[in-house]
Amino acid sequence: MGAGTSATQMIFFITSVIIALGVVGALFLNVQSISTAATVGSKTFSQQLRTDITVINDPEIISNSSGNYTFYVKNTGKEDLSTQYITVLIDGSLVQDGNLNKTILNSDAVWMPGDVLQINATVSIGTGSHSLRVITENGVEDSFEFRRS
Repeated sequence: MGAGTSATQMIFFITSVIIALGVVGALFLNVQSISTAATVGSKTFSQQLRTDITVINDPEIISNSSGNYTFYVKNTGKEDLSTQYITVLIDGSLVQDGNLNKTILNSDAVWMPGDVLQINATVSIGTGSHSLRVITENGVEDSFEFRRS
């Protein structure tokens, strides 16, 4: 009777250790994924705090030649930005990249703090009031109201 009880207790002990290791492994994976998500989120938030842009056009004078509108956006933040992922909305409609020409004035390929980005947008809009929204790759944006006469 003594050997059978010891063998049963040993089997229960080994089984409980295996179950405990499985639970610890599952908890470790969950904590690791939460930690990674927090790290990525904090990096994105930090970038957003250092990023700022401002549309610097005069709303009364918008350069327009046959549907080609020119806007100027200044990087007023502390973060270098890529022009590749700039999103432009006019009156809430996305302007496709094929209809945009983005040029950094007096600079290289990186949109550095203090640099001005010239955006030429080829769109068809009517006369009256319109809105422009420029959004960076990390979600920072600036809006601009203008009139076309």
